[in-house]
Amino acid sequence: MSDDTIREGTTMLHPVRWKILTVLKAKGIEMYIDQIADAVNEDRRLVSFHLGTLQELGFVESEFKVVQEPRSKGKAGRFFKLTPKFDKVRSDLVRAIKG
Repeated sequence: MSDDTIREGTTMLHPVRWKILTVLKAKGIEMYIDQIADAVNEDRRLVSFHLGTLQELGFVESEFKVVQEPRSKGKAGRFFKLTPKFDKVRSDLVRAIKG
């Protein structure tokens, strides 16, 4: 297993980051930060911090869009989605563990 896979796997497997990644995978849609924070039952600021780390390493990507909820009043929010890197690193880790 390469050093990059170990570093990326360690980053990905942090408990809060793992919850974020698995929620995004399970939902299969772009989600904005408030939706993610609610789904993982964590503070919005904490989720924002971890999303930044995940984005820096290429596990998620984001873009600004108008939030389509009545209480949003048409404001923009940053929507996040998984990149293919999540599945690749996860597969690499499973393969390495199975040996």
